[in-house]
Amino acid sequence: MQYYVIVVRPSDGSVLALPSDGGWTVPNFAPENTDARIVEHINAEMRWQLGIDTWTLKHAARGVENGQTWRIYVAVMRDHNELDVNGAEWLTRDDVSSTQFILPAVGYEIERWFVSVDHPSSLRTAWEEIGWHAAACEWIITQLSALGLTAISPVTQQRAWGLSCTMMVATNAGDVYFKATPEFMAHEGRAMQSVADRCPELLSAPLAVDADSGWVLMQDYGGKMLHECSDISVWEEALRVFSNAQVAQAAQAHIGFWQALNIPDRRIGRMVDMIDPLIAACEHMMSGGENGLSDTEIDAMRSLSMPLKLLCARLAQYAVPHTMVHGDLGGNILIQESGFTYFDWTDICVSHPFFEMATISGAYFDDRALKDSPDAEARLRNAYLEAWTEYLPRARLIEALEESRPLGALHQMMTYMWIRTNIPPDARPELDGGLLHWTRNLLRLCGKSQ
Repeated sequence: MQYYVIVVRPSDGSVLALPSDGGWTVPNFAPENTDARIVEHINAEMRWQLGIDTWTLKHAARGVENGQTWRIYVAVMRDHNELDVNGAEWLTRDDVSSTQFILPAVGYEIERWFVSVDHPSSLRTAWEEIGWHAAACEWIITQLSALGLTAISPVTQQRAWGLSCTMMVATNAGDVYFKATPEFMAHEGRAMQSVADRCPELLSAPLAVDADSGWVLMQDYGGKMLHECSDISVWEEALRVFSNAQVAQAAQAHIGFWQALNIPDRRIGRMVDMIDPLIAACEHMMSGGENGLSDTEIDAMRSLSMPLKLLCARLAQYAVPHTMVHGDLGGNILIQESGFTYFDWTDICVSHPFFEMATISGAYFDDRALKDSPDAEARLRNAYLEAWTEYLPRARLIEALEESRPLGALHQMMTYMWIRTNIPPDARPELDGGLLHWTRNLLRLCGKSQ
């Protein structure tokens, strides 16, 4: 894997080109970490290669050239200092068309960048804008000062992709983390404040929230990821804690509170209305291609419209109420000395609680976790259901949970489709694998594939 970085000079918007045998190129390197969301090492590489500090704005493209996979990113210099690189040129938009790049995709993406500056997409994330990071840093420092904290290091960027930009700053009281989300996920900060207020056993309150901007400032939670823990009793306790909180929030008055936060409504009746549009969207977006759904899978999806609606009707007959649902629980639980922290609330919604088990299953089926616990599925199921026995006997709850499994996969598909339609097209490939996974999982759970 080779990374190519289009570096933008903020003073005039020109981009950096470097001479190379056979044509021009941009700063490039072979990364050790190829998670497209992580950009900290990109900024570090620009500092090492060029002697400048940068913010990475976006992952622009990926592809294969002569058998080598590549990714292209866009970054902007953090300051206006000049760099000293022999033979380097700063290209304006008029220069690009006449410049021969060794990797043609680089020239194409530079031209696309210039077009996006003049005609930004309505779906463009805020952190793609030059100047945004400086404003975010100013807010971070202001909030730290109000909290009586002092930054003892520069703010550094960690991630940048279609769903978030995260940064970190060391303070006199430990590391502090900043997260920005796109507008359609700006409810996360308010949701975190509400979870911390109503369910303090799940989450400590964020240090600061700007709900209008989708900005959250958080302490370093620390701890160990649950999905890296091989002790099933710890998993059981984590599920008991969470399901008890869900039961406490299941009263009708509480449901109204969560809905007022403007989080997605995924109650069963609403899901029924979304089934046909979802199937049509899957057919449109995921058919064909090397990594898409086959014609057989598309036909199988079309056949699921009525069975899924009937399954929703059957699940609704069980006396299990809707409640606050995290939506991506399996990979977002930290083990700490005092208990657990349940983080990353971008997918929070009001829905059927048993849908949480879809991502829990995905976590413990990882070969790294619970491989020595052959009865893991039953034990985790029973731990999660304990709190719900005030509504139904255990045997009926187990029936309901089994009925819910295909709909748990459907719920994940709805989340991925909701995200996919609200982020820029060049950010969607990072999510397509997840959407494809849950679509095929749904087909499997409905007996439509192996």
